Amino acid sequence: MGAAPHTEPAAAADAPLVVGPQLVLPRCAKEEYRTITLPNRLRVLLISDPETEKAAAALNVRARAHAACVCRRRARSAAPPPLRAPAQVRVGSMSDPPELPGLAHFCEHMLFYSSEKYPAEDEYSKFISDHGGHTNAFTSAEDTNYQFDVNWDALPEALDRFAQFFIAPLISADGVEREVKAVDSEHGKNVAVDAWRLHQLAKATSNQDHPWSRFFTGNLETLLTAPTAAGIDVRDAVAAFHARHYSANVMTAAVYGRQPLDELQALAAAAFAPVVNKGLAPPAFSPDVLLPEHRGLLVRVVPVKAQHSLHLTWDIPPSEPHFRAAPTNYLSHVLGHEGDGSAFAALKAAGLASALSAGESGGGLSARGFFTVRVDLTEEGNADPARVAEHVLKHLDLLRAPGGINEQTYAELAGLQELRFNWRDQLPPYAATTSLAGGMAVYPDEQLLLALYHVPLEYDPAAIRSFLDHLTPQAVRVTWASRCHEPEPPAAGAGAAAAPGLAGLAPPALLSEPIYGTRYDVQPLPPAWLAAWCDGAPLPALHLPAPNPFVPSRLALVPAEGPREGLPGLLLDGPAARVWHRTDLRFESPKAAIVLDLQTPAAYASPEAAVCVRLLVKLLGDYLNEVTYPAELAGLSYSVTNHLAGLQLSVQGYSEKLPLLLDLVVAALAGFSVRPDRFALAAEAAAREYENTRFQQPYQWAMYRAELLTNLRRWSVDQYAALVAGLTPADLEAFAPRLLARVFVEGLAVGNVSPGDARGIVDGALAKLRAGWGAAPPLAGEEKDLRMVKPPAGVTSALVEDGPNPDNENSAVWVAYQVGPDDRRRNALAGLLVQLSKRDAFHKLRTQQQLGYIVHMFGASDLGVQNIVFVLQSDKFSAAHLARAVEDFAAHTVDRIVALPEVRRARQPRRRARRAAPAAAAPAAGGAADARCTCRAAVAQDEFAAGVAELSKAKREKPKRLSELASRWWGEIYAGTRDFDRQEAEAAELATLTRPELAAFAREVLGRGAARRKVMVLVRGANELQAQQQQQQQQQQQQQQQQAGGDGQEGGGQEGGACPAAPPAEAAGACAAGAAPAPAPAAAAGACPAAAGDLLAYAASAVAPGERVSVIGDTNEYKRGCEVHPGAAAAAAARARGAPGVGAAAATTGGGGAGAAAAAAAEELAAAKL
Repeated sequence: MGAAPHTEPAAAADAPLVVGPQLVLPRCAKEEYRTITLPNRLRVLLISDPETEKAAAALNVRARAHAACVCRRRARSAAPPPLRAPAQVRVGSMSDPPELPGLAHFCEHMLFYSSEKYPAEDEYSKFISDHGGHTNAFTSAEDTNYQFDVNWDALPEALDRFAQFFIAPLISADGVEREVKAVDSEHGKNVAVDAWRLHQLAKATSNQDHPWSRFFTGNLETLLTAPTAAGIDVRDAVAAFHARHYSANVMTAAVYGRQPLDELQALAAAAFAPVVNKGLAPPAFSPDVLLPEHRGLLVRVVPVKAQHSLHLTWDIPPSEPHFRAAPTNYLSHVLGHEGDGSAFAALKAAGLASALSAGESGGGLSARGFFTVRVDLTEEGNADPARVAEHVLKHLDLLRAPGGINEQTYAELAGLQELRFNWRDQLPPYAATTSLAGGMAVYPDEQLLLALYHVPLEYDPAAIRSFLDHLTPQAVRVTWASRCHEPEPPAAGAGAAAAPGLAGLAPPALLSEPIYGTRYDVQPLPPAWLAAWCDGAPLPALHLPAPNPFVPSRLALVPAEGPREGLPGLLLDGPAARVWHRTDLRFESPKAAIVLDLQTPAAYASPEAAVCVRLLVKLLGDYLNEVTYPAELAGLSYSVTNHLAGLQLSVQGYSEKLPLLLDLVVAALAGFSVRPDRFALAAEAAAREYENTRFQQPYQWAMYRAELLTNLRRWSVDQYAALVAGLTPADLEAFAPRLLARVFVEGLAVGNVSPGDARGIVDGALAKLRAGWGAAPPLAGEEKDLRMVKPPAGVTSALVEDGPNPDNENSAVWVAYQVGPDDRRRNALAGLLVQLSKRDAFHKLRTQQQLGYIVHMFGASDLGVQNIVFVLQSDKFSAAHLARAVEDFAAHTVDRIVALPEVRRARQPRRRARRAAPAAAAPAAGGAADARCTCRAAVAQDEFAAGVAELSKAKREKPKRLSELASRWWGEIYAGTRDFDRQEAEAAELATLTRPELAAFAREVLGRGAARRKVMVLVRGANELQAQQQQQQQQQQQQQQQQAGGDGQEGGGQEGGACPAAPPAEAAGACAAGAAPAPAPAAAAGACPAAAGDLLAYAASAVAPGERVSVIGDTNEYKRGCEVHPGAAAAAAARARGAPGVGAAAATTGGGGAGAAAAAAAEELAAAKL
């Protein structure tokens, strides 16, 4: 499907370095940019930012702007053309040879092991982690992208290590099997995720002769088992692939640093000049991703989650060559509009849809693109999908009619995008370089930033119409995902079969997609549907968007007050409200952020109350959608969320129009009433939301269960799900006055807003709430009270559960070692312990032991209580195995920290000390030690000092944009800690820490002693439970055979893998683990039935010999038996009184904890990434 291989003339070795044209920059840009082409024809974009604390770099190999596969790992990216039929030279999954699906992705993984210059395994990743950074990569259809960031002064060394991926990597033969297992674990994580399943199904129902149709992430079968059986050496295949297809002339890179442009240019030239230019030229892939028989189809899919959705997808020409006219942006602006007259507004009013999005869905293809409209269906919409699709298709007819493509709409779109471009929030260097390196291969240098921000540069109605012509009813692929396609008893299915939208549809003959096991059915679009879509009759509710009233006209800054970078102060402090404010212009942007937290004692008084607040929030969003959507287009945003003490209103954006938006939100709340028709849809959405929590990744479920376990007052989603179906509009109507009868408002206003304006906004909001609901201040004792339990010391508290989704193969654990109520010194100690251990945890638990794709160690704080947390997930090992591995690593960490010696030596220059730090990395298992390690004591000294230095830099890292600053300060306010100067204070504590103090802290928190407080949640997946059942059957057979052999025989020891004997237990039991069995893979997990004694035995197998363990039966009973930490506000009050060193942590404990916690809490791959 690709062009014949060919090459271009390689550049001469003495070719000059060429400086490119200047980029068009946004008005708010503080950075300087320069593009250069090195003598080897590798193009580099340099970005100099004199205020950045982080440096970053990214490199694309034949990059494109769309990424299809995101790998959360130390750093990676792939590149692969076919080994057998080398007709393609692009580096991406479409270059996988048929006999090695996933080779591109696997090549990406393998480049991280080592290089000729840095042969120690994991040297690159350890250096990045030790210097405050992180690294990753992705493989898409035609490109690969590698990225990292690091503390700014470590850029030279980091860039040199990074460049070795493309100069002389060592494709480690002994790492092949380990990394194949990592890829397989990554695939196992994705198997139960609907986004991945739908993406692969799109491939499976496309042109099977096109390389895009292949399975592209790879797994154990495609990358090791099958190739080995066929006589293919996988290591040689990867090495040959890299040698043949990685060439400087098909690479683009971006480097971001604090250094001046000339210095960055010298660094980039030195790092990338050795990359060989092989003169490769990319071919033109065939655009025939879909043939005529693959269009005009209805694909019915059974999803994992309880959801109903309709995807209307068209294949279209690539849009990048038309970036100046941005035709697909015009189409998505109109089709995705949610205001009055839009398809979504009409669908919502008819009760057919709850969400709609439209736009180019990418795929990373150079020859073809995809345009998709996704509609989330209500139950009523799911019964009539043809009618839902009709709204979208007849909205397209409006665009085809005279005036449908018009300059007024274009001008508004262009103005909004230009406004966004000129006042864009600064991206973190990591995100910026990743995007820029990809865009460089697609767009001209001068317009690179404009193109990436989708700023239209010319009105071209012919270009818009040429894309619109592809969006026809005859060419659409309709993917309908719903569990209604599952086989049902006749009575249950009769009503659905009679629904108007299902007329003429035979029951689906479900097939199974071979990679993910997705059940689906494919058939041509029903003629009756096409007839209705093409009858030419307009839908009266549809019309083109009206002018946007929220576009700002004044972008001036208010007068500055105080220092450029100060802290917020109390603007209002009374019985009804406490609000902090700061006019903060450090970002020189005409934007502000306002948060109003409405704390009410009725909000979380019972599970029923919590569900009512959730429904109220959903209805508010529903009522406000049409009027607030134009505000979001104009660069403003709002949110209404419920939490454990009430509900929160927040707005952000251009300060001129912000009061108008907030006024709309508060007015909607003050005048709230229940509309029965909308209530039914909100209740339906909430019920589906509660049900779908059990389809999260198991590690996410473990983290959720941990919150239930450690928060003193927390209702469960099971309670919500049981209650929501029984609530009525009358129930919510009666609850709303109770909810808002007594309210305390805690708030923050920051940015381009004066004290007077902020005070007026708060006073106006309070006045509206009083007028609407008589909102009075809470009574004494009704204040917000959020606290954490204190687990018993000297015993491990264990919650053991079977995974809520019986089809998910993965087991997972959450293990926390509680540090306790915060003070700044213990915060610093916890952060340093994580900083010195997290990379080692990843290397040992994931790289060496191959426990699974999800491996996280991070510091975290919840409501002012610090923890050191491990999160792991695996489809190969049992939850008990994972937990035991964590405990063994904790013991190893204590030994390693305690062994750090006191070494006195001459003080070295700072830069030289930092360069020595990576030598502290342990040599690869079975490998030679790094020759540069000349003195273990010096290495240990450098490791401690470097950890302190790098963590200090991370803590002092300044926010890059207003939203980040507001989030940091609001986290302090919500938790009750109010330590707005936390980062500087904890960095100062770090400078005074000693190794003996850290060793004592590690023994206390991680060591197996009487003071340790450890809690763990073990979630057992389908693979483990299946192995358990098989084991029990074998044991029963053995017992029957023994009984048949004679009554006189006495039983001997336990059979291999059987559960150890355990004493009887009540709802919660405790025992010393004694001779707990060694951890076992899921295939021989030794998991036990759910009886209390068996659970205790299972928990005992998850801890070390001699470790006491208590199994938690009922979480509420457990919490009633625990002590409770004082609220974080007590620590804040103590600090205000001058207590030395007291302070409570905000979101996380330093050293990348925030990023790791966020990564652990989020889906590894969002649907948009596909």
